[in-house]
Amino acid sequence: DTERSTEIMGKTATAFKDIGKACSDLLSKDYTVGKSTVEVKSKTSNGVTFTPSGTKSGEKFSGNLAAEYSFAGGILAEAKLLTTGVVESKLEGSPMKDLKVTLECATAAGKSKTMLSSGKCTLDYKKEAYTAKTVYDVYGSALSCAGSCVYDALTLGCSADYSIAKSALTKYGTACQFVQPDFSIIAKLAGAVGKSPTYTGMYYHKVSSDMQVGAELTHATGKDVGLAFGCMYKLDKDTTVKGKVDADGMLYSSYKQKLSPIATMTLAAQIDTVNLSENKHKFGMVLNVTA
Repeated sequence: DTERSTEIMGKTATAFKDIGKACSDLLSKDYTVGKSTVEVKSKTSNGVTFTPSGTKSGEKFSGNLAAEYSFAGGILAEAKLLTTGVVESKLEGSPMKDLKVTLECATAAGKSKTMLSSGKCTLDYKKEAYTAKTVYDVYGSALSCAGSCVYDALTLGCSADYSIAKSALTKYGTACQFVQPDFSIIAKLAGAVGKSPTYTGMYYHKVSSDMQVGAELTHATGKDVGLAFGCMYKLDKDTTVKGKVDADGMLYSSYKQKLSPIATMTLAAQIDTVNLSENKHKFGMVLNVTA
């Protein structure tokens, strides 16, 4: 029955949170402006991966040091120390086929009387024809559920957030995605109980192996329609340029280049085309080093 189901479906189900991801990444990734970030990743001989990262935004500086290690049996452990003094930790494993369990927690900042400020347990189940995900927030007394299924080129998904403390539904969402070899069409609806929902339509087109284009249209009751469209072009195997413009007149551009086998640099800019003479333009830089 499973083989027959997979044959009918024809494609692997996309997780709910990843529906429309190709277009979202095209219109959002590599446009970090207003700050500069440097990240260095290195792996020791015994398998521990260290990743120090620092970000300067104006006069403020923030950073973190992360350590990651894979134990026998496929258990992944990660700990991260932030400059605020907060320690975040994560434990990830797969107790059975197709199921991934993730435990996350973070210590409280400052002189808080409680030891932890957050704690989450995530169950992520994936099959070729469908996916299901449940997240329980211990300190927030909230439960989030999401699922998706695929039939041929069409993926359908939905999500719901439930407040255990209030015994009520707080948020909801639905999404569908039609995928072809060179393009995708996506529609989404997201809302909070008691408020008007937001409708989103997206279009993604892989013109060639070197060029991609995408557009996003959003609408919420009582607000102007939001529009953003952009493109990405690979100048060569090591260099990529991107551009995006939105309904607010903001023009974004980025230049990403692999400087060496271990280093990649991304330069980004945000230009306010409505107020060109004013000093509202922003720039950013990200340097990633993997040793």
